[in-house]
Amino acid sequence: MARLLWLPDVLRGAGLKVSEVNGWRTRGADGMRDLRGVLLHHTAGPRAGNYPSLGTVLNGNSYTPGPLAQLGLGRDGTWLVIASGLANHAGEGDWPGLPKSNANPYMIGVEAESAGERPYDWTAAQIEAYPRGVAALLRHIGRGSEWAIAHKEWARNRVERKKIDPAGWPGDISGFRASVARWLNNQGDDVSYDDAYRAVRDILNEEFDNPNNSGRKTNLRAQISHSDWRTDYTISQLTGRIAGLTEAVGQLAQGRQVDVAAITQAAEAGARQALGQGQG
Repeated sequence: MARLLWLPDVLRGAGLKVSEVNGWRTRGADGMRDLRGVLLHHTAGPRAGNYPSLGTVLNGNSYTPGPLAQLGLGRDGTWLVIASGLANHAGEGDWPGLPKSNANPYMIGVEAESAGERPYDWTAAQIEAYPRGVAALLRHIGRGSEWAIAHKEWARNRVERKKIDPAGWPGDISGFRASVARWLNNQGDDVSYDDAYRAVRDILNEEFDNPNNSGRKTNLRAQISHSDWRTDYTISQLTGRIAGLTEAVGQLAQGRQVDVAAITQAAEAGARQALGQGQG
């Protein structure tokens, strides 16, 4: 396993957006072997742009020659395949099950775009795609979520050039690993907000636009706001909205007329309940 030529196929197979950076197949020296896990980094790059750190990850910096990772993760959730060979990402460190200060041949490196300082700038797309992609990689190499290791964990005993990445992740590294475990265990039963939004929107629009439907021919495209949906997902994990919309779809499947106002009210009540706000 000198080269990781399977990277884009595995990520795409997990339903993730992938961009192959020109030259990735031959970038990095041969030498990947006995893969054991994924080492998690942030770029500490600019706040503007989707993946402004690409040049640095490709070419390296004053301390370390490139490539600095096999994979990158943009702010829009796109995975960038950067190198198939060795990447200089781990540096000095130690971790049980890995040779001291020699993790590069055994660990896939991911540089996710983030400034790495307050206010932390992880996007909703990254919060879904980062652990989802790592789970896909770990599943492919036959490893569990415990092998998603933060760079700051690997480098925890350094005296100089200490590491903090990936800084500011919600729930810290334990939260990250918990998300990875969920993807490994159920392969994504925690549906993404974009997938849920598109699926429910398309079903409802098809039914309401159907001339044979005896219910109201209401076009929901203007009623279901994507931005509002994203906000609801972040706050209540879709609990109330999905409950209400599921009821609407169920009624449509039975050929019943749907009271859109009543369904909306029920969905909002479910969202308040999910937030612990009660009915008042």
